[in-house]
Amino acid sequence: MKRPSPILAPLFVSVGLLAGCSKSNMNESFVTELDAHGYFKGLAPEKVQALKADFRKQGWMAIFNDSHRFYHADAEDLAEGGICAFIRDVEPFLGAQGVRVSDFQDEVTEKSYMVRVGGTLHMIYDAVDLQRDADGKEPGVIWGLAMTRGFKIVDQLLEAAGSSERVYAVNGGNDLFAFFLTPELHRIISGHSDADAKDGPYRPTEDYPWFGQPHE
Repeated sequence: MKRPSPILAPLFVSVGLLAGCSKSNMNESFVTELDAHGYFKGLAPEKVQALKADFRKQGWMAIFNDSHRFYHADAEDLAEGGICAFIRDVEPFLGAQGVRVSDFQDEVTEKSYMVRVGGTLHMIYDAVDLQRDADGKEPGVIWGLAMTRGFKIVDQLLEAAGSSERVYAVNGGNDLFAFFLTPELHRIISGHSDADAKDGPYRPTEDYPWFGQPHE
């Protein structure tokens, strides 16, 4: 392999340094924008600094790191009567947003799954939905409905508390995660130059089979 000339070698080094500085500046701007819109709000100072360091080092990919906003929410578990367990898991975040829920329970039968929250009954799926899944034409439909309708319950609790935070989905199925963001934070994260719509946070829908997840 031919060696670069003595004149070109410093040029290659300079280009590499400029690219590194550009990436570093972009990550710093990302941290500043997230901070300005409350991404780190409510965290202890040492946790804030640790998360900011992750973003400065990893850029957009740091959204998937362990944080107060990111929770595993296996769709299979949700569909099998796990929505109240999920609400308990995210209670620290909900409580910081002023949500106070002491009365909630799963009501699962062979024909339906409902969740009772503060005296209000929420249908997750019924016998018709179960048949849609069982007849093989729409396999996994109750997993998607459990995600969408379960997350909707959480959104309603946040809205009732006067919070602008909402729960977005990341991935799906057994790899589903819940990601709490305001619409503005979602805009910032989705608009990042390194953002990948297929892997990023999305708003769940009841549209089978993707339930709102971007795909090719």
